[in-house]
Amino acid sequence: MALLVVVSTAWGLNWPALKTVVNEVPLWQFRAVTGLSGSVILFLLAVVARQAIAVPRGQWPILLIASLFNITSWFMLMAWGLSMLTAANASILAFSMPIFAAILGVLFVGERMTVARGVAVLLVAGVIVVVLSQDFDAIESSQLGVFVTLIAAVNWAIGTLVQKHGGWTIPPVSLAAWQVGLGSLPIAVVAVLTEEFVYHEASDAALWSSAYITIVATAFCFVGWFTVIRLLPTTVAAIGTLIVPVVAAISSAIVLGEPFGWREISALVMVVTAIALVVYFNPKPDDVSAKAESP
Repeated sequence: MALLVVVSTAWGLNWPALKTVVNEVPLWQFRAVTGLSGSVILFLLAVVARQAIAVPRGQWPILLIASLFNITSWFMLMAWGLSMLTAANASILAFSMPIFAAILGVLFVGERMTVARGVAVLLVAGVIVVVLSQDFDAIESSQLGVFVTLIAAVNWAIGTLVQKHGGWTIPPVSLAAWQVGLGSLPIAVVAVLTEEFVYHEASDAALWSSAYITIVATAFCFVGWFTVIRLLPTTVAAIGTLIVPVVAAISSAIVLGEPFGWREISALVMVVTAIALVVYFNPKPDDVSAKAESP
């Protein structure tokens, strides 16, 4: 659980950085540069750690599917939605993913929806309503942004389930390197064909933000996230990430001047309660290992 908290916090701090870059750099170009750079870093780390890089022939199909949902879809839909919403609202919508992960996990992979997890999912829904209630008029005027971000959340939930039940034999760092790299390739193709390169004209704030996104949010966090998914049930891992929008809201208020009032505080209370429920009723290590090893 400690790794999950660290990853979630780092991802939360990522949102004001994302908003900073999205305001200055074309979306496809931004995601192509940071994604491919993150992949290179991950491959270097895999080599240094002496992890096997080769992908078994039988795992290529599932690797491509996971890359599509975890990277390509998530990177672009989330960035597109963020360009139309505040960082706080976009992060809340994007991290509604646990609701969809819990439902999909119960429907398709046989995971149990316990009472504690059910209550935690309801709290997640409450968090979304509370935070978005601050400006329904603004949300209504950005319906496309809301729709796109929710689709990103659904696709990430699918990717989370694929990731957990993929039967991977590839080490975590190598797996992250391949997924980030493969998922970023189609983004790079579109960027080259449709956008003029302007990254070098971005401000220092955007460049430093890009460095954080590449090194921390992409390289470190995806390795950490894939490791967490291997160790914990999908719903536990997914709901644990709800710390992300709280950190995103606070950091966005400090860095970007976005509002942080009673609604965000209420959301924080509900998130902490949801995480406490998940942690307290977390399965025993033996049960977790059995679930992680099941196909």
